[in-house]
Amino acid sequence: MLYELRERLDPYIRKTSPLSVPVKKPKATWVDPILPAEVEYSAMTADKLLRAPVFKGIRDDLLEARGNRTQRETLESWRQSVPRENVLQLLPNAVVPSKEELARYWHTVAPEALKYIARRPLKLVRHTRGTTFYHKGPLPPLPNSVHQLRIVKREGGIGTRVWVDDFDGLLGLVAIGAVELHTWNSTIDDLEHPDVMVFDLDPGPGITFAFVTESAFALRELLKQEGLQSWPKLTGSKGVHIMVPLKDSPISHNEVHRYSRELAARLAATEPSRYTTSAAIGEREGHLFVDFLRNGRGTTAVAAYSPRTRPGFPIAAPTTWRALERGIRPNAFTIARPFVTSTPRRVSASPTRSKRTKSAGSA
Repeated sequence: MLYELRERLDPYIRKTSPLSVPVKKPKATWVDPILPAEVEYSAMTADKLLRAPVFKGIRDDLLEARGNRTQRETLESWRQSVPRENVLQLLPNAVVPSKEELARYWHTVAPEALKYIARRPLKLVRHTRGTTFYHKGPLPPLPNSVHQLRIVKREGGIGTRVWVDDFDGLLGLVAIGAVELHTWNSTIDDLEHPDVMVFDLDPGPGITFAFVTESAFALRELLKQEGLQSWPKLTGSKGVHIMVPLKDSPISHNEVHRYSRELAARLAATEPSRYTTSAAIGEREGHLFVDFLRNGRGTTAVAAYSPRTRPGFPIAAPTTWRALERGIRPNAFTIARPFVTSTPRRVSASPTRSKRTKSAGSA
């Protein structure tokens, strides 16, 4: 519930407190009071504060009774166009390419893209009926080229993830409105053991990209001291992902999470005034967020070669340390001008492997 609640609240984050009475909470992340919640409590004080409050959940049925008219109309619009149970997070400011543009793009980059996308569970950003959103819950009818994987979810219960293994699978994702693809750090062949560790160097306000680059090289040196190789990936947004292959021995998602947190803390300790390992918005200004939270069972990072729902349609692109040193920008490549290293052709990432639906146990 905490993961879902955070993603529901993200679009409403603000820098200042919306409260009429000041509250001293220097590390708080404030949001506009748009989403109505049900809270159980024992009593109310003379100052109208709640005693023993317990959060019971978001009341989606009351959304139309809260917020300003524009906000109500926006929420009502997506509720009517997309089933509510499918929206993990609404992206009201997203800009998306047409399906024709996406199909041409995937035809160009499929041989390279499938090296990073094939046979990995995917989290999707979809655009359908005029609405762009992170998808959750029941899937639309899927083409045969898009496969399903049933998993035990970290919060309990059984969930379904999609995966692809060839160019037709990428086209199948386009057909269901998928724009951005976010991958697990493990494959369907060994779901519980990640084969990559990810660090997201995400600059807050006041942090230059030159410092992001400097930090990427500092992290590379730290990883080398640990005996680990790494390569940089442009995010198509503001920052850089440092990708660390893990191939020597099986390691669990929880172990990678703990290890990445330790490494992030060691980098942050070298210059505490400019680094943070906290996701709190209030601590981001003037700091580079060394985000290790993309490591863990079920967590994802934007896939290499995935388009982004931003003006100009940038892509998350693999790059080199030399290019990063020379000042390449995180949105240097787009679907119209992608980074490719081979001649486009129709490929199957693993033509000899079964395409049957698989099941996996919990961690």
